[in-house]
Amino acid sequence: MSNVPRLLVALYGPTSAGKTAVSVDLCLRIRDELGLPPMVVSADSRQVYRYMDIGTSKTTPEEMRGIPHTMIDVTEPVRKLELETFVAQARQHMDECWKAGGVPVVVGGTSVYVRSLLEGWEVDAVAEARNAVRRDFPRSMAEDAYAVLSRLDAKAAAKIHENNYDAIVNALARAMGNDPERAVAPATRQVVFSVDRSAAEIDQRVAATYDRQVELGLRDEVLGLDERYDVLTQYRRLGQKSPNQVVHTHGYTEWFDVALDRGKPVENLTGADLDEVRTRVVERIQTHTRRQRSAIPKLTGVKPARNANDAFTAVKKALEARPPAPTAAKNPKQKAAPRRPKPQRSGASRPDAARRRRT
Repeated sequence: MSNVPRLLVALYGPTSAGKTAVSVDLCLRIRDELGLPPMVVSADSRQVYRYMDIGTSKTTPEEMRGIPHTMIDVTEPVRKLELETFVAQARQHMDECWKAGGVPVVVGGTSVYVRSLLEGWEVDAVAEARNAVRRDFPRSMAEDAYAVLSRLDAKAAAKIHENNYDAIVNALARAMGNDPERAVAPATRQVVFSVDRSAAEIDQRVAATYDRQVELGLRDEVLGLDERYDVLTQYRRLGQKSPNQVVHTHGYTEWFDVALDRGKPVENLTGADLDEVRTRVVERIQTHTRRQRSAIPKLTGVKPARNANDAFTAVKKALEARPPAPTAAKNPKQKAAPRRPKPQRSGASRPDAARRRRT
C-alpha cells in the first residue's frame, strides 16, 4: 500500500445534480476493481450539522452502500462550524485514508469547502485574521469594516449587504488571511470533476426533491428542531443575528420566516402557509444552484463527469500516470502575521461604490 500514489478526487456540483449516486458508484469501482479503500469526505456546509437530515438530503446508510463517509453530523447547529474547523477535521480523515493506501473522494456543493481542500488553504491564517477583524471592527463598526472590504476585495463586497456583519467579517478574513505562499499542496495528484445538468433540469429536480422531503417527514423534522433549540423564539428575538444554523439553511429557514409573517407557531402552519413555504424554498434553492454552477470554472483542471464511468476512467489514468514534480509551499516555516487594516472612525469617508449602495 505504501507505493500507491497519494491521489485526491473531488466531485463538485449544484444541489440535486446527482453527486451522491455518482460518488458512491465511483467509490465502489475504486474498491472492487482497483482494490483501494475509498472514503467520501463530504464538502457540504449543511450536512455537517446533526438532526438536519431530511432537509439537507443527508446521505443515508442505504445510499452509502458500505462506503465510509466522513464530515457528516460533525456538530450541533447551535453555531456556525468555521471553515478552519472543517478543514482541520477533513484533512485528518484524508491523511488517515492515504496512510491506509486509499483514495479520499471529496463530494459536495460548497465551493469554499472543496477549494480549501484542493488548494491546501492555510486556514489558520484566516482564523487569525477573523479574530483580528472582530477586535478592530466590533458590530457597531460594520459600516467601516465594509468600507475596508470594498478596498481590499471589491468583488467580494459587491456580493454582500453592507449591514451583514458576519458575512463582512468572514470576507475580510479571507481577503486578509489567504496567503498563497502559506498554502500546502494536499496531494501529489488530483482529479476534479463537475457533476451538473441543465439549469431547467436542475430546477425540476430541486422542486421534486423538496416534495420528496415533505413526504419523508420534513415537517416533523422542523418541529423537532424547533422544540430542541427553541428556534422560532430565538429567531423572533435576534433575526439574522441568530447563531443557530437552522435559520440560515435553505429548506428550514423558510418555515420560520412564514411562521413569523403569519404570526403563528410553525406547528400551526397549514394549507396556504405550507404552499408559501414550498414556493420560497424552491425559488431560493434554484437561485442558489445558479451560484453553485458559476463556481465550476473556478476549480483548477475540472472535468465534466456524466456518470461514474467517466470519473473512474480518469481516476485510473491519474493513478497510472507518472507523478508530477512535487510542490511545496514557499517558506513553509514562515508564519507571516495577517494584514490588519487600520480601524476607521465611525462616519469616515467611504468609497463611492459603497456610498452608492446606501442610496
